[in-house]
Amino acid sequence: MITRETSRDDRDILMEAANGVRAATGAEVVFGGFRSGRGIRVSATTGALTGSLTSILVHPAQGLGGRSWETRRPFVTADYARASEISHDFDPQILGEGIRQLAVVPIVVSSSVVGLLYAGRRTSVLPPLELEPLGRAARLLAQELRVRDLVDERLEEHRAAERLDHSYGQALAELREQVEAVAASTTDAETGARLRRLIAPAAPSDQAEPLTPRQRDVLTLVASGLNNAQIGARLGLSGLTVKSYLRTKMARFSSRTRHDAVIQARRLGLL
Repeated sequence: MITRETSRDDRDILMEAANGVRAATGAEVVFGGFRSGRGIRVSATTGALTGSLTSILVHPAQGLGGRSWETRRPFVTADYARASEISHDFDPQILGEGIRQLAVVPIVVSSSVVGLLYAGRRTSVLPPLELEPLGRAARLLAQELRVRDLVDERLEEHRAAERLDHSYGQALAELREQVEAVAASTTDAETGARLRRLIAPAAPSDQAEPLTPRQRDVLTLVASGLNNAQIGARLGLSGLTVKSYLRTKMARFSSRTRHDAVIQARRLGLL
């Protein structure tokens, strides 16, 4: 998983889920990990007797977890050592922990497997582990990850808008300096006066028609660098509706481009 500055560490949320599953199911060992690159490495364990489980790096079709990853389905085996329907790539780690029963569920976000959560028992005498508590924990993990991704997207949009503001401010300052230099050097008094009026800060307009919340949202996302389709997806609008909002604002500000509409809205203090 990508490290996120806005959230708890991945291992922390996995440990919280693992402890909850262990309490709910009576499993003796619970472990799991998130996807990194092409594999899913076990990074959190509870109830383990050795550190060998954290050496497991799962790929699709490898072991019980790889089968779960490949099919996006939960699996349980009552006798891991004798299970013939899976590969036994991780026997040294699983059997080394004395695990006999093993269950696994995929952690799925937006139809993609982003992690695996396992539960195991060191006996094959008891009834098979229940999958529902394990599945419930995986769903809660997926929900937290979706929220984290949304927060990160919003932060990136905010940073993009700040970068645009900074670039615009620098360009405007440079242009103002150049116009001031021309105004100071011209021998035509009328031209100099017109140039100085051109770069004078705009006075706040009490009569400027405020933007509606939806218009403000659209222009803010334009400033973040999103295209019409992306803006529509964010706001639950069609691309045609977004285009209609932009055309209305461009006409109001006499702007030829969507980005100029953003600039004019900011100049008027509306954005």
